[in-house]
Amino acid sequence: MKNQTWRAAAVALALALVLSFSGQLAAQAKANLVKEVMDHKADAGWVTYNIPKLPDDVCTLFAACSGPAAKVAYLPPATIGGRKVGRALFLTQLKNQPAVILEHQVGQSEAYFFLLAPDGSLQKTAYLEQGKSFIIIANSLAQSKFDADMKDWDAWAKKIGSDKAKGN
Repeated sequence: MKNQTWRAAAVALALALVLSFSGQLAAQAKANLVKEVMDHKADAGWVTYNIPKLPDDVCTLFAACSGPAAKVAYLPPATIGGRKVGRALFLTQLKNQPAVILEHQVGQSEAYFFLLAPDGSLQKTAYLEQGKSFIIIANSLAQSKFDADMKDWDAWAKKIGSDKAKGN
């Protein structure tokens, strides 16, 4: 009986250690784009010419865009799923706090805007289909686009301050 109790305790301890260690690794591996942008915003290489604005409908849906005009950074155009995609990062304000909104636009046919939570996770998604109004959609409907874009934005954030991040 003692051996069984000891073995069960040893297995439970080993499992707890493995889970704790894997949680720490996951936390270290998960980048926080909002934190990276805020920590290095002076070096981000913001676009200062032909600056697009966040659409008023997006600002209203997210209750964002208070304060000064948003700063904008771009990723180079990409072909994703056989379609040309433009992506922008807007640094704006939400309730007097910094906020990051990502744009994923496919030509004139559709656009997604992703509001990031302070921890870098997806907080809200606004969607626009050509000829219709912006709507808030379930994050799960746009998660695959968000995840793919985040890989590229995380790579961009790692270069902030270097010549590679400037002049997007």
